[in-house]
Amino acid sequence: MIVRKRPTSWQSKRFAFFALCLVATSAMSGHLPAQTETRTESADAGKGTHFPEGWNRTTGAPQGMQFRGSRVCTGCHSSIANTQHQTPMGQASAAADRSTILTEHPTLTYRDGPYELRIERQGDKEIYSAKDGNHIVSVPLLWAFGQGVAGQTYIYEKLGNYYESRVSYYPEIGGLDLTTGHSPEIPPTLEEALGRPMTKEEVTKCFTCHTSEDVFNGKLEVDHLQPGVTCENCHGPGSQHLKALSPENLQNDKFHEWNILNPARLDPADLNDFCGTCHRSTREVLAAKIQGIRNVRFQPYRLDNSRCYDPADKRITCLACHDPHVNLVTDLQSYDAKCLACHVNKNEKSTPIRSAPPCSIATANCVSCHMPKLALPGAHYKFTDHYIRIDHANAPYPD
Repeated sequence: MIVRKRPTSWQSKRFAFFALCLVATSAMSGHLPAQTETRTESADAGKGTHFPEGWNRTTGAPQGMQFRGSRVCTGCHSSIANTQHQTPMGQASAAADRSTILTEHPTLTYRDGPYELRIERQGDKEIYSAKDGNHIVSVPLLWAFGQGVAGQTYIYEKLGNYYESRVSYYPEIGGLDLTTGHSPEIPPTLEEALGRPMTKEEVTKCFTCHTSEDVFNGKLEVDHLQPGVTCENCHGPGSQHLKALSPENLQNDKFHEWNILNPARLDPADLNDFCGTCHRSTREVLAAKIQGIRNVRFQPYRLDNSRCYDPADKRITCLACHDPHVNLVTDLQSYDAKCLACHVNKNEKSTPIRSAPPCSIATANCVSCHMPKLALPGAHYKFTDHYIRIDHANAPYPD
């Protein structure tokens, strides 16, 4: 077992909290209250370290606070707003009839035992159907979740309930296969062959992470939905921010706080947990008991397991390596500078700032060895494992 060094104040707070989570998980068979986000109160007022009052990503805008839309944000932040829109996060969802994947593949089929599942363009709609030779059931698809880098899953509605499609599109195979997490057992009915009903909690969670500006007082309002992750999904509703920056407040010296969140200014541990509201935090993975290779795609949790992870060090946070406003950098060597922010290279002397030892094997492409790409069975995709380590050949998956 690896024991990581942590500041005393953090250690007492975070490990006591995790221990409480585990006890509660055992007592309640895995059912825990919905995650709430930690507010980082700071004396550094006016720098975007405060969550807008009453807002977090899971409950959305409180009474009296409004989303203003990315077009308004672009007025002052055009360079990052325009590039962010083109990223996989910015394109995290689309109306099904506007899905590029479905447009380019007007007919997709999948054989599931006695059933044929089909997604087919009919007029201006994408129709999802299941048939067994004698009967057929069909529904219009409403939403496509995921840009399609790893895959794309579909959402439909029936009798007032949302459903997740049993099949997803995977670019690796250029076609449909079972959606990750769905049982390979043959469904007993045509309706179940189409997909599974989503709980209220799942609906809110999925829509919050794939769409924006549609959660008010904890309630999803799809009429206000904006596809993808927009500015206010991570920074909070902009109405108070615009008010704070009004000419009247600035001229009369009434400006005290930006009233908008800049996640980059959060404490490192809080920042990783903030990203974990969608990418899965340690708390959520432990509570749900997601074990083995299934948790390789949950980057904040995997990073937290790394021996070098320090919840007080900004050099090992999500944003230390990734800028959410631009596309993911795929040049592995470009990440060497991130590693060398802490490690020395061969023939270098340690300093108070860079004291981590050098690699004895190589001087470049650190992540190719220390953050291996691992295949998640059934997902047709290799995920970069953010559990930073010395990866020995044939070693068991470190959970």
